[in-house]
Amino acid sequence: MEFKQQIKRFVENLAVQFAVDAVRSYLLHRLENITAADCYTAIKNKVNLWQITPDSDKTYIIKKILPRFRKLVIRYMDDITPRLVLEWLRRDRPDLADVIEKKNQWAYADYEKEEAYKWLAAQVENIKANIKAVLSEAS
Repeated sequence: MEFKQQIKRFVENLAVQFAVDAVRSYLLHRLENITAADCYTAIKNKVNLWQITPDSDKTYIIKKILPRFRKLVIRYMDDITPRLVLEWLRRDRPDLADVIEKKNQWAYADYEKEEAYKWLAAQVENIKANIKAVLSEAS
């Protein structure tokens, strides 16, 4: 591989990592006031997180994040999976991961572990679908 191609691939990988870090940081910021009990309630009530996301946050995503990272978002959106988000939660918000995985004090919660994971998967896919819709409108 040519040196020029190596540099290009390095810069692209760096940009991807920056975009992922931006998404992860934003997610953590949005979750900072969310408690494990809130997560439990959202799972039990099948709350749609995109619907309850404030319009100001949606506008920030649509006007600030997407234009900057449009190509990367289109290219790598499908790499953001419920499993990846759960891994982020395990590292950064283990209290929320415990609710989803029914661990520790949530082991006896009145829902099935699969139900919680399906809820998370539905949230991730719904948010991605809404972002894809915005991207297709902007095309």
